[in-house]
Amino acid sequence: MPALFGQQAELKRLVAESQRLRALKTPSKRASWTELKDLLRDWIESRLPGNSAELNAAFPGLEARMTAELSRAGLLEPEALDPMTTGYVPPLKLLRPAEIPGALIVQAGISVPCGDDESIYVYRFSPKGRDRLLEEHGKHDFGDYVVGMQFSVPGASGSRMFYAAWNGVQCESNWGELDYRLFRLTSGNAATLVFSDSRSYRRDEPVHVRLTPHELLLEFTSYALEGGFTRTHVLHYAIHRAGVQRIDPVALDPQDFVDEWFRGPWSEMQSRSASGLAKWQTLLHDYTAEYQFVQPCQDRAGATQVALHLMKTNSDELPQPLTVYSLVRDKGDHRYEMQDIGYIRQSGCPGETQADYDHLPSLFKK
Repeated sequence: MPALFGQQAELKRLVAESQRLRALKTPSKRASWTELKDLLRDWIESRLPGNSAELNAAFPGLEARMTAELSRAGLLEPEALDPMTTGYVPPLKLLRPAEIPGALIVQAGISVPCGDDESIYVYRFSPKGRDRLLEEHGKHDFGDYVVGMQFSVPGASGSRMFYAAWNGVQCESNWGELDYRLFRLTSGNAATLVFSDSRSYRRDEPVHVRLTPHELLLEFTSYALEGGFTRTHVLHYAIHRAGVQRIDPVALDPQDFVDEWFRGPWSEMQSRSASGLAKWQTLLHDYTAEYQFVQPCQDRAGATQVALHLMKTNSDELPQPLTVYSLVRDKGDHRYEMQDIGYIRQSGCPGETQADYDHLPSLFKK
């Protein structure tokens, strides 16, 4: 009976705060709904089983029962929802990952203008009890929704990697910001953040993920060198005890490698460059350009010559457009090296094959 009273008290507080937010006439920001998110978490935890045996018995239908309770309390997000309303609760998602016996993931959120602000809670159940390993929220003022989660298989030490990603809520745009994070979950019921970053991406295109105890590979569509076009972006990380290191591939063809080389940090591109090229990255790091051609070299085995027609460098308009010629060496397995850059075209690469935006390369099967 005390447990039931506790659940009713949690639900009563949740309803009151939801009603307060729904009555607001101006769009809310994250700081205004933090209390509601905390109350929702507390109510969820009041309804979760207490140990692994109870979880096994209760899990079938648990998500549906909890969502039904939210509906009876008037909290569940209605189908005909005013898109600017803050404070309703969308249907809960409860997942038991097959990779981790005894684990439970809860994805829960609240309605915010133009979408739902969603959080991730990871629990591990044992015969003696339950621990919350992770509680993660988005970072944007106007909310974030979850776009991906994945566990790795266990490593030699028994720990696993956990990848989670969010995108900022917005009313109208195919573009978003992929906020991705990597955690290490140990067998001792601890979770630590290993790495986090964010990148612009086309949110109407898939984000491909491959995760192992030792690597994270992300592939998605984002801006290309030329305005109005997109290209494949690839982020490949080796996972170490103290963090991550970006490794090859950094691009999937010479055309994209040139754009990645000029825009990427020198700390990542130095090992992918012949000597004496650092000055070029400094000169052209922030640039506006278009491809003049992307020409495989007839007389230089494994090389491609990429000509850029420059209009701006370091955000400064040029007095007159310049053409810069880059020579890229293909080392195999999508590994590339910048061999040479200059204002004079290197020999051995006759022809002017146009850049290709119609066939975007991918490491994943279409």
